[in-house]
Parts: sequence; structure tokens; C-alpha cells
Amino acid sequence: MTLMRIININGPINSGKSTISKMLAEILPQSLFIEVDNLLSDEEQAAMNLSMEQGWGERIERLNVCIEKEKQKKHYQNIIFAYPITEKLYRRWVSWENGDTSFINITLSPNMTVCLQDRGERKLDEWERTRIKEMYGQGYQNPQCSDFVVDNSTQTPKETLALILSFLEGNI
Repeated sequence: MTLMRIININGPINSGKSTISKMLAEILPQSLFIEVDNLLSDEEQAAMNLSMEQGWGERIERLNVCIEKEKQKKHYQNIIFAYPITEKLYRRWVSWENGDTSFINITLSPNMTVCLQDRGERKLDEWERTRIKEMYGQGYQNPQCSDFVVDNSTQTPKETLALILSFLEGNI
């Protein structure tokens, strides 16, 4: 049986997590990309009367349910999602590992100046800019719990993807 990899692409807001995760899911065999932000809509969060932090927690709980279901189904070799990780979440998600699954946390770590710029079609609002600065202050760009850190400040997404694929090939 093939080992299922659960791969989180970590990093601050606007570091390229979703872009790289989607590209990775297109290339790796039998892959599922889970868009964590879509697990709870803003409308549903408001209807549930959840604060922003409670909404993040609800998304994480829903992600956990999705991953546990996929582990049981065993339809995929790779489950990929993009989420800024804390040490507490890392410890929780490492518990997904068993003889059939491994958890890999890859961090995108562009310099803060790059993250604060509008990139591609994404236009940052002031809340996002403030949150990016907070995330850099909290160390999201270089956590102790990362298996691989990529400074993608000057790289194209394809170059970043190539580095990640090379890392994953060495960790099959």
C-alpha cells in the first residue's frame, strides 16, 4: 500500500500558499486540494454568530473532519491544504501520522516587504496588511515545526514548486 501524504503549505497571508498548493495538487498523483477558507463561508460564520477567531477554529475542525474521512476512504495519495500553522496545530496534525499516513509541513517564507505587496490578482486590504505584520512578528514565516522552508521572495511559483517537488521526492 502507498503511504498517504498530508501536506500543509504554511506561511503568512499572501505568501503564495494557495497558488503553490493548487499547483502541487495538479502535479502529484492522486491528489486532493482542500481550500480551508471555503470550508466555512463568511455568511455561514455570521449566521453562526462566530467571531473571526471562532471562524478560524471552525474551519480547522471542518478540515480535521475532511482529512479523517479521506484517510478512511483511501482514495488519495496526497491531501494538500494551505493554512498558516501554529506549534499547537502542528502537534495536532502530526497525530494524523500512522503506518499509512505522513504529515509534511512546508513553509513559504518570502520577506515581509514582498508579502505586503499586491501580488498577481490579489489586492490586500488594510486588515490583511496589519495581519501580515503580526504574523511575521509571531514567526509564521519560519516556524520551528516546519519540515522545509522556502524563501520564495524572488522566485516564480514554478521555481518554488520545483524546490518543493525536489524536497518531496527525497521524502517519499
